[in-house]
Amino acid sequence: MKILHCSDTHLGKRPFGTEKFSQKRYEDYFKVFDELVEKAIKEKVEVFMVAGDLFDKRELTPDILGRSEEIFRKLSEKGIKLLITEGNHDNSNRYDGIDSWLHYLEERKLARRISYYKEKDNTYHFDVEKIGDINFYGLGFPGFNVDNVVTALSDKLDSSEKNVVMIHTAIGGGDASVLPGLVKTESLKLLKDKAIYVAGGHYHSKAVYPGEKSGERPFFFIPGSTEYWNVLNERDSVKGAYIFDTETLEYSFVSLHPRKRIKEQFVIDKNENVYEDFENWVQELNLTGEELVVVEAKILDNSYINSREMEQILERNGALKGYIVPVFIIKGAAEGEYTGEGHSSTEEIEKAIINQWNGFSGSSLPESFKELKEIQRESLDSKLFLDLFDKILEEVIGDEDK
Repeated sequence: MKILHCSDTHLGKRPFGTEKFSQKRYEDYFKVFDELVEKAIKEKVEVFMVAGDLFDKRELTPDILGRSEEIFRKLSEKGIKLLITEGNHDNSNRYDGIDSWLHYLEERKLARRISYYKEKDNTYHFDVEKIGDINFYGLGFPGFNVDNVVTALSDKLDSSEKNVVMIHTAIGGGDASVLPGLVKTESLKLLKDKAIYVAGGHYHSKAVYPGEKSGERPFFFIPGSTEYWNVLNERDSVKGAYIFDTETLEYSFVSLHPRKRIKEQFVIDKNENVYEDFENWVQELNLTGEELVVVEAKILDNSYINSREMEQILERNGALKGYIVPVFIIKGAAEGEYTGEGHSSTEEIEKAIINQWNGFSGSSLPESFKELKEIQRESLDSKLFLDLFDKILEEVIGDEDK
């Protein structure tokens, strides 16, 4: 059996900006998802899995649902089963009944949600969808409870059967460390010999675990988002999905065509004529009006720059949307040489300040504050926010009993 695994499609996202920009980006998420569905049909996959954040929000407009239903019908007409587990963006209450978009799709036999719930006696119940000889499980987005849920599932899985697990999470640490609800490596390893494939999500760049250079067969896969959700911070320019053969255990990555993102650097070594020089430089990029352009502005003289004015120059000269990332270079006091990069973000400034506090040098507070803001900006999940806030208070106070 061939299965396709994607995540973080974020259908319905409408970024803030001009009417032209907002509408084009709204269309982008549907276009690239439709492209993926066409590839699934061409590859003759039998199961199409979405490991969370199929939609950008849990409340759907008629237009979002209508467009999505039209694409989903392509899978249904070819006999391809659409399995969904929800993410932090599109999570709906399992008791919502007829009020949820999931109920609507399931009633029309266009999709099947797989999730879990916790009993009153603290035991876990896991939905399972059996297709052929494969058991499909979905864990949704367990948040800070992710390790407990993964452990509970591992206790229930029969290693003699072929199990596939969908979960909206990534491994904690590294570039993904600011995201809430990440699974610990030791918890994930519990599934290694009990699942032939673990389909992850949440992190918007593709990754596998163990890494392909380790010599071990990967069992945990994250395809990344199908379109740029966070234009500034997403590492990879490659977007797509994984296709996995449940018989041979072989996998491949199917690439898509998201909107083009260009990343460039522009050095500012004097403040005179900076905007004129920048405009001349931008014109040499020969932009077509369709690109997302991210420019790292390296400032050598510690001068003030108007980032918005520079973004307008980008957009006036052919960028669909321009993004300026200021990076200040620290100048050596004695020799007058440039010794390295300074604070390029709010987070770095916060980290430097916190490290100067008595008793907090090297603490996890900077990462916790960044994660707190990420929860508020991205997921709007009040429980996640409060759970992390409690953890921060415990670290600051030093005694949770207080």
